[in-house]
Amino acid sequence: MIVKSQPLSERAALFLRLGVGLIIGLVIAFLIGDDNKKFAESIMPEDWREILAQTLALVAFIIWAGAAVMRRVSLAIWSGVAAAGLLFILWHVRIYSGDGNSSELQYILILLALTFIGNELVSSADQAGKPFATYELYFDEAWKRGVQLVLAIGFTLLFWGILQLGAALLGFIGFKWLTDLLRNEYFALPITGLAFASAVHLGDIQPKLLANVRGLALGVLAWLLPVITLIGAIFAVSLAFSGLQPLWDTKAATATLLGACIGFVLLINAAFQQGEQDRKVHVVLKWCVWLAALLLLVFAVLAAWSLGLRINQYGLTIDRTVAGMVVVIALAYGIGYSVAIFWRGPWMEKLKPLNIGLAVFKCVVFIAILTPVASPARLSVDNQVARLTSGKIKPERFDWFVLSADTGTYGKSALDKLVASSDPSIASWAKRASEGKLERRRYYDEPGFEAEEAKPADLSRLKVVSPKGAKLPASFLAKDFTTLPDYVVPRCLMLEPMREIERCTVALLNVDQDQANEVVVLSRDEGISVFKQTSAGWVGLTQSIRLYDEDSQEAFKRGDIKTAEPVVRDLMLGRNRLHLTPVKPVSAAAAAEDTSPPSKR
Repeated sequence: MIVKSQPLSERAALFLRLGVGLIIGLVIAFLIGDDNKKFAESIMPEDWREILAQTLALVAFIIWAGAAVMRRVSLAIWSGVAAAGLLFILWHVRIYSGDGNSSELQYILILLALTFIGNELVSSADQAGKPFATYELYFDEAWKRGVQLVLAIGFTLLFWGILQLGAALLGFIGFKWLTDLLRNEYFALPITGLAFASAVHLGDIQPKLLANVRGLALGVLAWLLPVITLIGAIFAVSLAFSGLQPLWDTKAATATLLGACIGFVLLINAAFQQGEQDRKVHVVLKWCVWLAALLLLVFAVLAAWSLGLRINQYGLTIDRTVAGMVVVIALAYGIGYSVAIFWRGPWMEKLKPLNIGLAVFKCVVFIAILTPVASPARLSVDNQVARLTSGKIKPERFDWFVLSADTGTYGKSALDKLVASSDPSIASWAKRASEGKLERRRYYDEPGFEAEEAKPADLSRLKVVSPKGAKLPASFLAKDFTTLPDYVVPRCLMLEPMREIERCTVALLNVDQDQANEVVVLSRDEGISVFKQTSAGWVGLTQSIRLYDEDSQEAFKRGDIKTAEPVVRDLMLGRNRLHLTPVKPVSAAAAAEDTSPPSKR
């Protein structure tokens, strides 16, 4: 008699895992394969087929992970509930949030994290037989499953490497059947599912192997904590002398600080593990955990400050909303871990309930982000439309393409409302966008709306470094460079830079065969461009040439710039000009060494 309240036996778990890998692999091959694409399209639209395939892949992971540890009824119920939730989330992300935006990878990573954390919370609670398990069980199961997942991925990749090697060897002697077989979705996907399922099961029946690998990984990560703590402390102290402006000027402050926060959380937990109940923690690691917890709070606050400045200046975008989610989580960790330092009792004992609570909190935040509750697409559209209708941004500077193409149903719905706006200018632009007549604006710093508020460049503020005391021609200052092709015009000649360091430097030089000087422009990011005055006005004489050598950039800024005759002349092949690039001279000693015969041994 089968006891339904017990987990599956080792043998039954193996059969379930292999069966799930085989069947789901075949179903996904049918849904996304090319061989029967027309038939599949007649049954279900492409969007829904991809949504269903992604849902099945994630549900397969849940079944593989819980097959040998969760009770049978619990596993069945949890798999069904998770499948329904994942299906809704993937449908919302694809249909409502849009699948063409640059944040699709972010959604995928958040969904993977939600699936892993949520599954470990449910699985461990089921093993404990109560709503919340002990911290020790959560810790063991989460790290075990993480190591098991990494090893399964490695096993599957190695398995495929061997198959590809076999196909290549057979191909050398004229047999292509294995190559053709590997290209067939009805073979490739099921065999991948079987390989992954086998690897997961091998991890379950080799607990000592997993424990050893986990112990090694935790030991290595734990002793990386002093390194990141030292670097973080040096950085925090240095900020007291440099101020925050250099950090804001990087344009990557939020992402870098949040990356450091993730590193702190990972390494703090690697050092803490289960506290001092099962092992003695080295005093160096104890001090590093205390200091790292405080630095985590400092970095989280700085990240929140940095993100707040950007949002206040340019409004919400999808990327900033996702970053805001990470900031909220980082602040929760920073505050909680800092409080744990000063809590009475065993060393950092409060990290145990904190980590359980924060895991639940992360799942709530992830679900909010992936559903209409706090959808980045919805929030960014609402925010940017509010800025547009309030007059903070002009219709001609608004990135209408984001509404029409990047934010799914939320953007299109907002666009339909703007078409009926009482403001004739907004209504006109919205109508053109809804008809697909507007493309994405050419210049933007981040995906979204930020660059649309940039002001036209003030060319009178360009610094002329050569000849000394020279001034730019009035006709150059009056030129509208947005009318020229973008591959010859640096951004600084069209839009006012947000930072003074991005302002271009110019020199007046005669670089062609006439007697008039051309304007040579150095852009910090886009290199050198040359402009010439003709009867039609100022035009680009050359394409922009990037300068990766900082010494050359500094020489230009000092005015140490002059023309030089070419080392070799161009060749004319009929009417076509061929530019010859000279080879760097080689010293006589190096040439003799290259041409000398090899020594005999």
